Amino acid sequence: MSDIDRRSFVTWSAVVGAAAFATPLFGEGLAAAASGRAPALDSLTSDWLPQRELAHLPAVSNFWGAVGVAGNVLAIRNFTLAPYLDGGGDSCALSVDGVPITTSESRWSAYEVTRKATTGSGVRIQTATRLAFERNELLLRVTVSNPTAAQITVSVKANPRIAKAPTGAAWAWDSPRPGGDHTFTAYKTSSSSLLISDSGSSAVTAFAFAPAPMLSTASAGGTAQWSVAAGGSATITIVMNVGQTSTGAPLKDVHDGNGVVDACNATVGAFQAAFNAAAKGWEKRWQDAFTPENGHYSGSLPTLDTDDKAIARLYYMGILSVLACERTNLSSAFSRVLGRPTGSGAFRGFDRIYVTGAPEWANNVHYFWDTCYVSVILALLDPQMVRAWTTHWLAKDIHKGYAVDCVSGDLVGPWYSANDFSVFLTILSYVDYSGDVSFLDTTVSGTGKTVREHMKSMATAWQSLVPQGQSLADYGENNNLLEVLPKYVHQVASFNAANVWMMQQAAQLFTRAGDSATANDLTKRADALLSEVLKLYDSANKGVWNCRHNDGTTVAVRTVVDFVTAGNMLAPALTNEQKTEMKNFVTTELLAGEDWMRALSLSDSQSPVSRTDHGSAGSYDTWPSLTAQTFARFGDYPGFLSLLRRFSGVTRQGPFSQSHQLLQIAGVSVTDRAALNPAKAITVSAWINPKSWPTEYWQGSIIAKDSWGAQDVGYVLRGGADGQINFLIALDGRFIGARTTSTLPTSEWHHVAGVYDGNQIQVFIDGTLKATQSATGTLTPSTGTPVMAGDCPADPSRLFNGSIDEARVYARALSAAEINAEYSATTPATDDSLVLRLPFDEGNGTTTTESITRETEKINGATWTAGRTGFGHALTFSNMPDYKTVIASPASLQCFNALAGGFSDVIISDLFGYTPDGTTAKLRDAKISRGLTATLSGVFLHGKHYRITSGPNGLSMT
Repeated sequence: MSDIDRRSFVTWSAVVGAAAFATPLFGEGLAAAASGRAPALDSLTSDWLPQRELAHLPAVSNFWGAVGVAGNVLAIRNFTLAPYLDGGGDSCALSVDGVPITTSESRWSAYEVTRKATTGSGVRIQTATRLAFERNELLLRVTVSNPTAAQITVSVKANPRIAKAPTGAAWAWDSPRPGGDHTFTAYKTSSSSLLISDSGSSAVTAFAFAPAPMLSTASAGGTAQWSVAAGGSATITIVMNVGQTSTGAPLKDVHDGNGVVDACNATVGAFQAAFNAAAKGWEKRWQDAFTPENGHYSGSLPTLDTDDKAIARLYYMGILSVLACERTNLSSAFSRVLGRPTGSGAFRGFDRIYVTGAPEWANNVHYFWDTCYVSVILALLDPQMVRAWTTHWLAKDIHKGYAVDCVSGDLVGPWYSANDFSVFLTILSYVDYSGDVSFLDTTVSGTGKTVREHMKSMATAWQSLVPQGQSLADYGENNNLLEVLPKYVHQVASFNAANVWMMQQAAQLFTRAGDSATANDLTKRADALLSEVLKLYDSANKGVWNCRHNDGTTVAVRTVVDFVTAGNMLAPALTNEQKTEMKNFVTTELLAGEDWMRALSLSDSQSPVSRTDHGSAGSYDTWPSLTAQTFARFGDYPGFLSLLRRFSGVTRQGPFSQSHQLLQIAGVSVTDRAALNPAKAITVSAWINPKSWPTEYWQGSIIAKDSWGAQDVGYVLRGGADGQINFLIALDGRFIGARTTSTLPTSEWHHVAGVYDGNQIQVFIDGTLKATQSATGTLTPSTGTPVMAGDCPADPSRLFNGSIDEARVYARALSAAEINAEYSATTPATDDSLVLRLPFDEGNGTTTTESITRETEKINGATWTAGRTGFGHALTFSNMPDYKTVIASPASLQCFNALAGGFSDVIISDLFGYTPDGTTAKLRDAKISRGLTATLSGVFLHGKHYRITSGPNGLSMT
């Protein structure tokens, strides 16, 4: 960029940049909507969340796919818009003066992820990440404000590894991402655009930048740079467009990618229009979902009017979570680009599907189990699609896989224990809520059986699983059930209870068809099985159910799955005493944090189990909604409403996801500033009184400012492994450290210090040198990462268990004599090179003052205690700190987006009691007050419009 262009750019951007920082992007709270209308989409955002509270970074979707964001303030990962997808690594990272910038806080909306960061020198960055509406295009907007007295350089690495999925590749839990056999090559196509090709497919990725940057290419990507003057602001727009070559083969001539480059340049030239269209497209699609005859969906959803903001938000966020999983690019119109066969009898796709997950896993896949728990919403919203999917499922034989790949139409995975129940429930919901009773008499192609006959087959399939001499179905080992609970195997209460319920429901279907003989037979079998399932209830353990192994032994498993399935399915057959015991089990052992629960009790013999969906560290997002529903089915509507309000709190994190985890929050966090990132030398010290040590030397963070990813950054003083002390620093982007071999005992005060002087790393204990490691290089700053006492800013599980006092960071290397003097001092000393000091002198309250800046810092997961003699008070950090509910980490194999709108199903069917039978609109427990004043409008059955009102005297329908 010329000097004139650069000055013009900075001047033009100054006003735009200032406005972007000053104006909130989204409305606060739940926006008021006119009666009978859904709220505006912009009211359904997450809170602004600090990066430390994000175990799973957010993702944004556009009905063709989704992309996640990474830890860098601009970076993305897991770009997945079929048939195009990246290799899963980070790309588009932003740096200032060569230093990658870590996000400090972010906010999610359906169509945008907004991120903020401030460098140690005060440079402010705000980014917005959107996907163009129903296009294979990424839109990035960057606003930079430079209050410093020096010009800065902003750079962005354009280096995604995006391929086209091979023809015939299976989309299952794992998506067919490109591996190491793909080579990516970058070409500069103009002063402001570049093209990246893939050797293994016809995919090409174009970038266009405005204003024109200083652009260079390396072998696999490019780097764009802009200068921002001292005191200036700038706005940068970036478009990434993905498509294929004009030849349909891997790129041989750069001109074969011109179509994609031209489309990219056209969008960057009209960036604001495309940026606005992403939001407007999403808003229209959102409002369509609540509008009869909307032209997109085959049905519509009711609107909820109430002054109870928690319930309203829960209902609408559940629906929004389902829409985030909608895909419109897998229909017959896309068969050619998807690589489908196009001959007679070939699978042609569905106009709309609702995928199980995104963007990490389960893209373009229908899992039967996940789908059934939003079957009420789907039956009302898109009945034609539900009919089409379920017909396809039955034709494919649900006992040969657990999901359908919606690209190929094939089943994927092995048979799963939940299949019969899941497909049965989905079809029943469709018939009951759509009114399409005739579907039951439709013959499924290739099977010779009607849907009603398939319902009977699913309801009785359990009989083939009963071991000889036994009476209950054996659902096999751990991998066919909850995967992480090795004792939850074989004859489990949940699915055997579901078999009772299915036979009861199937009997009603045959009664309506006039086949009393089949209905009576099913009822008889259901009654016999019911008596056997009830024997699994564990009276001694009060509230939990046993698994029966095939040798006849029983094992109690304290899981929510039995509560929500056996409790829900068998509610009419349970005694009041059993219901009370089961509810007490939930309230005393499963509810955790302020707004969530565990799937597995900490009192279970298998705990702790770290996987969040079925373990003790959190819960699959459907289990809380079904837990609340089970309270309602037990007749406890006050408890039901209380749970709904409780669980609504998690929506501050954004959409419902595959699961939420109970993140342990502890430590004192000090916001980053330039002085906390010394370049040449550093000393970190503290007084500690450990209560216990973690297993590994790196697990107990005393003072930490470390992070990792594209490179290692920061520093940490930590301990573990019976008391080894480790001082770790990042030099030129790589961690290196010194660690003691001698150990530090617990329940005693000791002084620990780590020093780097440019030539070596040293660790001191009680004023004596205990470990040395030769090292040279420049300290790599962890810009944007806070300094923490008592925990790690990048991994909250690395907790220090014990007391900390006089936590300090010096911007120089203290000598051995100075370290010894600090240890020997009877009162705290000061030093001009101190850049951080946490004396913890207050002795009470929930905040503490950092002495250098006089800033007040919040205390999490710690209590006040006496310090060593002469040093006043200290803070004791526990390895059982406060819990905060967050979207579960992908490290636990959890997706950000998931088909998890179960709360919306439950609000319709139980809070408002709407339970039609396909022929007649009915209300469950209409005379019982729900404790809520509200109206549900826009329920349709057989062409009639219904409004359900909840008031002091119960429910009414007009």
